[in-house]
Amino acid sequence: MDGAFWWVPSVVVLAFVAAGVGALVGLARRRTRGRLQLENAAAAELARSAAISLVRADDLVQDTTDELGFAVAQFGENATRDFATALALSRRQLTEAFALQQKLDDVVVDSPADVRRWNEQIRALADEATQRLTAQTRDFARKRGIERTAPQALERLVRRLDHAQDRVKSGAGSLDRLGLSYTPHALAPISGNVARAQTAVSEAHRAADAAAALLDAGEPVGEQMGAAEQALFTSTQLLDAIESGEDELHIGFANLGRATDAAIVELSEARGLRDTHEEADTSANLNRVIADASAVLDELRTPGRLSDPAVDLARLRQAMDGLDVMRSEARNRQLRLENARTALAGALLTARGQITITRDFTTANRGRVHAAARTRLSEAERQLALAEAEADPVIALDTARRSMTLATDADALARYDVR
Repeated sequence: MDGAFWWVPSVVVLAFVAAGVGALVGLARRRTRGRLQLENAAAAELARSAAISLVRADDLVQDTTDELGFAVAQFGENATRDFATALALSRRQLTEAFALQQKLDDVVVDSPADVRRWNEQIRALADEATQRLTAQTRDFARKRGIERTAPQALERLVRRLDHAQDRVKSGAGSLDRLGLSYTPHALAPISGNVARAQTAVSEAHRAADAAAALLDAGEPVGEQMGAAEQALFTSTQLLDAIESGEDELHIGFANLGRATDAAIVELSEARGLRDTHEEADTSANLNRVIADASAVLDELRTPGRLSDPAVDLARLRQAMDGLDVMRSEARNRQLRLENARTALAGALLTARGQITITRDFTTANRGRVHAAARTRLSEAERQLALAEAEADPVIALDTARRSMTLATDADALARYDVR
């Protein structure tokens, strides 16, 4: 390139750099504008939501003021005290919300953070006041519904109370009948339910009578009807518990019967194992747990005995668990004896063969085999004699294997001596 245009490449590079910087700056500005637009949209939506909540709450406060007047006239000041308290609190919250709205509407320019915070507070105060008053008006609408249908509801309530009284008598009969088969401890969870149910039914009757008197006088009866319903519900729960408790006792007794039948079979098997077991100590241990389990079983099968199914089943299971442990140990020991007896014949044969081979080799090399080999061979012969004389197959097997080891060692030493 001609020296006069040496600066051209630098200008090209600078142009590309400038273009890149310009693109980045443009992108950043577009992103900033987009973020500001989103923030402005969110702020506008928050302000709109707060304004709607405020208007709704203000309307509801006005409507509820009239509603409270009607409620006081119908139910009295005592019954509407909570309603009045809720209205007063909602009014204070609404006043606070309007004060914040005024700060937003005045000529003072507020920061975006303040605007957002105040709008959030306005919406929260208005929504809370709305929810509180809505709950109160709904509650009194329900009460008015009760008053409108009070004559029919009271008639149904009286019929249900008569049915509950019949159930009280039936429950008392059930407890008397259960007392012939089950212990007081087994009946303890439900034994007092009849008396408590009768008390609850009596309370419900008194409340129903009071409601009837108020109804004749044209007075509100919701409180008395509610008290009667609650007392009736309590009695129903207590009487239901008697029926479910009876079912549980019968199920438990049936389970106890099945467990008893199974225990009889297991005891018979345990006695057979005890009578045929080869070890006296194991037979004695089996006999002890058999006696314990039999004593529990005999007690549970006593004619006319009152039962506590849960307690009885736990006692029987504990006794049978002890029996199962001992039976398992006895079976393992018996199996060990049988396995040892099976292996003993082969161990004795192997030991005799090795002793014979070693003895013949020693005799053939009488002058060359040293004392160590001869000593082990002698001990192998002694251990073999002990194994053959031992009554316990497990001990005999261990002894025979020890004889085989000694004979093998003696053979190795003898051959080392004559090498």
